[in-house]
Amino acid sequence: MYAPKMPMKCAVSGSPRGQASGHTSDRSMKTNSMPNETSNNKTSTSNLRTGEVRLMTRYQRGLRIVRAWRRLQAMLHTAWLRVQGAHIGRHVYFGKSSQIYGHAGINIADGVNLGHRVRLETHLTEHGQAQLTIGSGTCIGNDFHAGAALRVLIGRNCMLASACTVLDHDHDFSDPFNPHQAREGVVAAATVIEDSVFLGERVIVLKGVRIGNGSVIGANSVVCSDIPPLTMAAGIPARPLRRWSESTGKWERIAAPNSADASGRSGVGH
Repeated sequence: MYAPKMPMKCAVSGSPRGQASGHTSDRSMKTNSMPNETSNNKTSTSNLRTGEVRLMTRYQRGLRIVRAWRRLQAMLHTAWLRVQGAHIGRHVYFGKSSQIYGHAGINIADGVNLGHRVRLETHLTEHGQAQLTIGSGTCIGNDFHAGAALRVLIGRNCMLASACTVLDHDHDFSDPFNPHQAREGVVAAATVIEDSVFLGERVIVLKGVRIGNGSVIGANSVVCSDIPPLTMAAGIPARPLRRWSESTGKWERIAAPNSADASGRSGVGH
């Protein structure tokens, strides 16, 4: 925890130690130091709204030589991925123990940051190499998994927390008496996550889903249908809860459907 530096106690030149002049100097130093700290605190919190808290923690980045070694490792890793056929932009960082399969279908734009133990895979099908694209400035947490049998697109400036999964295919269970078909055959539909989307921890996005620009998905949700832009959604399956209002500049609660409408639409989803 950060503790402000307190002024050192000192005696004025020519005065004996511990006399009033020394204590007066100490108090004056404290008095002069307080307005600066107070003004800094006011500046840092002046833009906050009621109930909003801004994190001010600074992570320990370690020694300069350690940072340089990590940058070198990231450069060597991305260079090796490019040699194997992946399309990797500049300033892309992979964490430890990442797994990449189907390099020809991997497309990662500039400034993407991926955490530890991520698994990215694209499959080769009769339609060609599947494509997995991650837009510039996106930040992805640890233990992320993305699998593409057709096309997975993650937009720009997205934030994906730890242990998220994004898929564009399911196993083919059309014949329950043929388990080999379920293992080798898949049913695929393109999955799209538009720009500036936030996914909480352990969110699962299933095939054929489009999540609109600026939407927020709550932790542990399973997204199996489209989410409109600028919408907060959560649950299993995920359903819209709030929508951003341009007029008020706030997230407004979405009214629950009428009981008659809800009963008429009840049933098993497809």
